[in-house]
Amino acid sequence: MLYDIDKRLDMSLHFSTPITSFVLSTIVKESPVPINIYSHNKELYATFFLSQISVSNRVMFEALNPILMGDTVVITEKIDNPVFRTLSDNIEMVTTLTDGELYSKGKSLYVSFRFHSSQLKEATNLLKAMVSLDYEVGDIGLHASGGIIKVLDEIDKRIPLSVVTFSFSKPSEKKFILEWKFLHRDTSDSIMYGLDGDETVEKYSMLEEPTLSFLESIGKDHIPLASYLEFHGLERVQSVTYVPSFLVKSLLVRLFGTTERLKDFKIESITNYSYTKEQVDRIPEATHSTNVQ
Repeated sequence: MLYDIDKRLDMSLHFSTPITSFVLSTIVKESPVPINIYSHNKELYATFFLSQISVSNRVMFEALNPILMGDTVVITEKIDNPVFRTLSDNIEMVTTLTDGELYSKGKSLYVSFRFHSSQLKEATNLLKAMVSLDYEVGDIGLHASGGIIKVLDEIDKRIPLSVVTFSFSKPSEKKFILEWKFLHRDTSDSIMYGLDGDETVEKYSMLEEPTLSFLESIGKDHIPLASYLEFHGLERVQSVTYVPSFLVKSLLVRLFGTTERLKDFKIESITNYSYTKEQVDRIPEATHSTNVQ
């Protein structure tokens, strides 16, 4: 499935920006940390997923109301970053913009997105809106994308990934792949890639898809995913989730809690990304996209 959409979004936008955070300043130094950024009531929040944290440090963070997900400590903290706020407020300028990387290292956020070259002007305007602020923006890039496989490879180097594959019955006469936009404010937002001669790449709403409740559960708890894909076009839908390995159990809890809409639900496999990248099942090769609707 990855190979059929790898470079359909053929451009990349990336940048870094400092983040003022009590969590980062007191415990996290140089190691990358899974993080999710979201807005609520016009305020920005960062959710950190810490897999290695001492009991004494847990006590220090009690005021931030930490949540335990197995051995993972989840801490949400209000942040103030005008660059990310501008991004959040204007992200819909580029309708094909979908997630690449988001992680914190030291005291900075590193962010990347993939998008279609037909929206280069809109992406440039979004970048201008961020860099025009009186706030530090570094590692700026706007160039040809290395593809989703390269993004997943880079994430896996920093934070080991696992691949959870499941399927369910839902016949479809049309073949297409959906990629969920988990950083967007609307949890139903995704990208649809046409297949078998259909070269479209377009924004798609998952409001009528039976997996919406699962994705809403992931979004509600701000669990950071490297990617979520669905292949439609046979008698069954195949869904593939790329998640930090230490969060597999947390993801499965939310999956099993939202399967009532999934007919004939079945877990296909749970494996390490590094072991499965070359064995990903390929659907028939699709022509790379040149059009956007």
